[in-house]
Amino acid sequence: MDDLFEHAMESERDKAINGFYTHFIIFLAVIAGLAIINLIEGEHFWVQWVVLGWGAGIALHAYKVFVVRAREEHAKHEAFRAREQRRMAAASAADAAALAEAGTGQAPADAADDDQTRRL
Repeated sequence: MDDLFEHAMESERDKAINGFYTHFIIFLAVIAGLAIINLIEGEHFWVQWVVLGWGAGIALHAYKVFVVRAREEHAKHEAFRAREQRRMAAASAADAAALAEAGTGQAPADAADDDQTRRL
């Protein structure tokens, strides 16, 4: 049960990296088997064509997982950071305005309106 829960809690990044490593290990095992068959067979050496073809697929998979996905995550992180900075700047400006009003001794605008209606 814990394994199922832990598996559900993995991030998409972890799943992508684990998928790549699984692909790579299967690649190594199959190529090793094919190389042994090719050596035992003894005719011409053909396993390099399998390595080149499948190796290109492995390279593209690695590029997608480690370069493209990393760029996307970095862009998301930067966008989140920019939103947080804008939010913090807006909150700081609102706090500064409130302090300025309190520091001058003037009541907020709504309270000033209430005072004038009481005087009438």
